Amino acid sequence: MSSTRIEQLIDDVQAAFDRRPADIESGLDVDDAALLQLRKACRLLAGAATLRDEGYYTLVIEASFVAIERTVEFRLLERGTMQPDDLPGSHPGVYREAASAGIFAESLAENLADLWRDHRAKTYYQDGLAAAERAEKMYALASEIHAFIVGRSSQGHECLCSAED
Repeated sequence: MSSTRIEQLIDDVQAAFDRRPADIESGLDVDDAALLQLRKACRLLAGAATLRDEGYYTLVIEASFVAIERTVEFRLLERGTMQPDDLPGSHPGVYREAASAGIFAESLAENLADLWRDHRAKTYYQDGLAAAERAEKMYALASEIHAFIVGRSSQGHECLCSAED
């Protein structure tokens, strides 16, 4: 592998992202920004379940955290609390916005931010070890938050999770 090959692959990837996509992931071909976030969360949870069964615990933990964030972003967009270009740029910022919008209690939002800061970052970037129990607990939390938020939405019927079971 050469740096020339890497540069070519970067150019190829950039060109792929610049083109209008043709073969879009199942369920994500929607025009509504809120529904896109909801369905991304659904797909992340489905992927996490598959990866959990295969023992890829680091990916399960990561996907579970991201699924929580996409689900919260769905609700923020659905309620008109935020616009797609204004979504929080930080992981803990998503939880703060959720508390501000009344999606979660302030204490729950703080606990989620602490969980992200103390364990997601450590597992992903530092010396934290992904393990079956950690992945299972994180997946259960993400699934419960998803169900909680979707259950309070007028667009809950748009959730792909029940179709994927």
